[in-house]
Amino acid sequence: MKRFWFFDLDGTLADTDGDIRLAWKGAMKDLGLECADFDAKFVAGPPIEEMTKKLFPEIYSDRLALDIRVGFGRHYDNDGLPNTCEYPGVLDRIRALKSAGARPFVVTNKRYVGAKAIAAKFGWASVFEAIYAGDMYKDDPAIGKLRKPELLARVMREVGADRSDCVMVGDTANDFEAARKNGVESIGVAWGYGTRDELAEADRIAAGPEDL
Repeated sequence: MKRFWFFDLDGTLADTDGDIRLAWKGAMKDLGLECADFDAKFVAGPPIEEMTKKLFPEIYSDRLALDIRVGFGRHYDNDGLPNTCEYPGVLDRIRALKSAGARPFVVTNKRYVGAKAIAAKFGWASVFEAIYAGDMYKDDPAIGKLRKPELLARVMREVGADRSDCVMVGDTANDFEAARKNGVESIGVAWGYGTRDELAEADRIAAGPEDL
């Protein structure tokens, strides 16, 4: 069994889609933005900048992405996460892996504040050794905000993990790209937000928690 297990959050550990969509819609309303096919195009999980480009390609700018990020955070952090729930059986399986000697970590594109809030809501402190998010180093000029491939690389260095002893578990192309660029095995979860084409990029697919 692999010793180091790195788990994506949105679409892998918890169904966060409902609250993320509400926060996005709130941010867009505040900025006077409209996207007629938002619900069809939007996917929870990728970085806000990537999703802003997808939704508003004709008017995209770094400033627009920043404004959406700020507005999203304001709504997401203050609305209580009423629609977010754990996927049944997933955390129980991770607890079993941990009991067998695995070291589980959360590695997410999600804002660190939001990831910590979800962890607190569900009592994950006893399950995961640590939570790592792409924006947690943003105030350090020597590091800045990290994409998932760079974040995973940093986490592996910090915890002393050899690539041959690691697995990245996620549901979208971002997760499998991070694994591939770091020479890490990947598992795609079928219960998340990723498309069939995205899951095809994973080394293996878990149809249910018992397959992890």
